[in-house]
Amino acid sequence: MAPLRHATRLPHPPSRDAATQSEAGTASTELTGSIELVAKSGQPISGRDMANTLIYFVPAAGAPKVQAGTYTVYTVNRDFKPEAMAVPLGSTVKFVNLDQIRHNVFSVTPGAAFDLGFQAAGQTAMHRFDRSGLMLISCNVHRSMELDLLVVPSPYRTTASADGHFSLHHLPPGPGVLYVWNPRGELRKRSVTAPLGDLHERVVISKPAIVADINPEPGP
Repeated sequence: MAPLRHATRLPHPPSRDAATQSEAGTASTELTGSIELVAKSGQPISGRDMANTLIYFVPAAGAPKVQAGTYTVYTVNRDFKPEAMAVPLGSTVKFVNLDQIRHNVFSVTPGAAFDLGFQAAGQTAMHRFDRSGLMLISCNVHRSMELDLLVVPSPYRTTASADGHFSLHHLPPGPGVLYVWNPRGELRKRSVTAPLGDLHERVVISKPAIVADINPEPGP
């Protein structure tokens, strides 16, 4: 079983629906910047680490009502694809097994634990995430598999590009909190006021990278 990781609780501000914003004549704006990953204690950093960096924004006045959706994660080559993702609160994630071996997707995240049982090749299992925070998802069969799922109470979210740049669009102007998170670092936050450009955020990488299973041969 994968090691237990406590959930990172995220703020859940009062929500306002989109109609209320429209009636108030609220204009939309954007927030852009770049992310820098800084290695600690000689930890290696790859382009994959940058692509796993998640960014989201929570307006001080309250985010619009979050629109839940359905998202897909694949289990392929004894790994989760993607390895990290952010989804709106209340969303459903489909886990599709593309391997020719069995997987058992589960989580022991406190307050949000689940176990989807065994999935044979080609099978799909689904789970709805009704609690905001960081969810560590693993496979009971293959201990090296790990998916870091960030369930956010805001529609304003994105992922850093390979060169570290990011853009958040259609934000309500005004103050709020920008959150930046990488699976190998800590959740960072800073107060900002939209619109804002050329923002720069450093994330310290301190956790070791996940090492794949040593034996790549087909197994259970």
